Amino acid sequence: MAWFKRTKKGINTLTEDKKDVPKGLWYKSPTGKIVDAEELEKNFYVSPEDGYHVRIGSKEYFEILFDNNKFKELDTNLTSKDPLKFEDKKKYADRLKDAQKKTGLNDAVRTAVGKSMGQNLVIACMDFSFIGGSMGSVVGEKIARAADHALKTKTPFLLISKSGGAQNDGSCLISHATG
Repeated sequence: MAWFKRTKKGINTLTEDKKDVPKGLWYKSPTGKIVDAEELEKNFYVSPEDGYHVRIGSKEYFEILFDNNKFKELDTNLTSKDPLKFEDKKKYADRLKDAQKKTGLNDAVRTAVGKSMGQNLVIACMDFSFIGGSMGSVVGEKIARAADHALKTKTPFLLISKSGGAQNDGSCLISHATG
């Protein structure tokens, strides 16, 4: 099969000898526009070609919002348990382990404190990549603890909700703690 070896065009490279383009250099928006990944990041994950807003997680939000990406993460040791031994097509405990391995996150929310535009800020940011932003007991606990920290330190609090399990219109909650 000459067409499979591409000998007609003078290309004789075997499939196993081909070099793959490294993943993550380009992003293709749903409208078909191709954008350089670095350009997309510099444009805060909005495609300059078509205005498409790319779904991002807590890592990217923290990079954007915290000055020089410097922050102190809160309650990193909290992880979900499965006291109900929930199971549908798969055990929830297995889903948790898989999501933790796949995302590198402990749960569907990360909370942190740092400076944004020179001002102190507490952020609770949900991550849709962790079981669709599944709202287990730890999500509520971490958000409550972050809000308590904001009240105690009289620091503004920003909640970024990204969950398939909550009423979410894509907006954020910003609160100024007055104590």
